[in-house]
Amino acid sequence: MKPALATAPRRFESLDSLRGICAVLVVMFHMPVASHWRDWGLVQHGYLFVDYFFVLSGFVIAHAYAGRLTTPREVGRFMVRRLGRVWPLHVLMLAAFIGLELARLFFQIDGATPFVRDRSVEAIFANLLLVQAWHVLPSLTWNGPAWTLSAEVACYLIFAGLVLVAPRRFRWIGAVLALIGAVLVLAYARRWMNTTYDFAVPRAVYGFFLGCLLQGVWTRIPRLGGSAATALEVAAVVAICVFIGWATGPVTVAVTLIFVAVVWVFAGEEGALSRVLDHPALVTLGRWSFAIYMVHMFVLTVLMIVARKLDWVPGGRRIDFGSVWINDLFAVALFGLILVLALVAHRLVETPAQRLIDRWTARPKVAH
Repeated sequence: MKPALATAPRRFESLDSLRGICAVLVVMFHMPVASHWRDWGLVQHGYLFVDYFFVLSGFVIAHAYAGRLTTPREVGRFMVRRLGRVWPLHVLMLAAFIGLELARLFFQIDGATPFVRDRSVEAIFANLLLVQAWHVLPSLTWNGPAWTLSAEVACYLIFAGLVLVAPRRFRWIGAVLALIGAVLVLAYARRWMNTTYDFAVPRAVYGFFLGCLLQGVWTRIPRLGGSAATALEVAAVVAICVFIGWATGPVTVAVTLIFVAVVWVFAGEEGALSRVLDHPALVTLGRWSFAIYMVHMFVLTVLMIVARKLDWVPGGRRIDFGSVWINDLFAVALFGLILVLALVAHRLVETPAQRLIDRWTARPKVAH
C-alpha cells in the first residue's frame, strides 16, 4: 500500500480520460438514431454519466484551490478563471443556436415557430448569465446540455465562499450541503436524478461537494497498488455500468456515491485499467470532452431538421434507414462529425480563451 500524495496540483490523466468516455456516452444518450445500442440500458440511462462530471469537478477543484482562496481578490481570480473555461464556448454555441433560430425566422427552414418556448428571447439572457438551471425557467432552453455549466457555476460560488470563510471546515460543511442536495432531489425532483433546469443545483452540489470531501480524505489514506488496484478498478467499472444500465426511479440518487468510489479508485492511477486510460488517445478525448459535450446538441438539432425534410424519420423521433446496420454506420459517422467540430471549437475557441483568461488573471510577479 502506498500513501496518497498531497502534493502540488496535478492533472489526473485517468480521470480525464474517463470524463471523455462519459461525454461520449452522453452523446450516445442524445443521439436520435435507431442503432443497435440505442435501447441498451447503459445508453437509455446515459444522463446519469453527467454526475461523474460533478464529482470529478469537486475533486479536482478542491485539489487545486483548497489552500489558495485566502482573500476576496483570490476568490475573484478563481471565479474569472473558472468562467473563462466555460463561458466562451458556451456563448459560441448559444450564438449558433440563435443563428439557427434566425434562419427559421427569415427562411422558414422548418415548421417550428421561432423564438418561442425553450427558444425564447428572455431565455437568452438567463443563458448568458449562466443562471438558466437555477430554477428560473420552466424548461431546458437553447443549448440544453449547458444546464450543467449553470449548475457548476453555482457550485463554484458556494465553494469559493466556504473556502474563504471556513478554510478548515469547508469540506464538512460542503458534505452537509451535499446531503441536503440529495434529499431535495429525492423529495422534490419529479424524475429524481434526471433533473436539469429545476433541481440542477441541488443535484450538482450533491456530487461536487462529495468530490471535495473525497479529495480531503484521499490525500490522507493509503491506496492499493498492483493487482489489488487493478481488481478495484475493474470492480468500479463493472459496478457503474451495471448500476446505470439497471437503475431507475429514486435509486438513481445512489449513482453519485458510486462515482465517488470510481474517482477514488482511479485517482491513484495504480492499476492496469489506469494504464489503459493513460493512453494518449484517451487522454486527448478527455481534453476534448467539454467541446464534445457543448457542440453535440447543435449538430443533432440541425441533423433532425435535415432528416425530417429528407424523410429519414419514419416514426417521428429517430432516424431509421430501414437497416440497423446502416443506422449504426450513420451513427458512427455522425459522431465523427461531432468530434471534428469539437476539435475545431477546442483549438480555435476553448484553448485560446483559457490562455487569454489565464494571462489576465496571472498573479503579478514580485520584484526581489
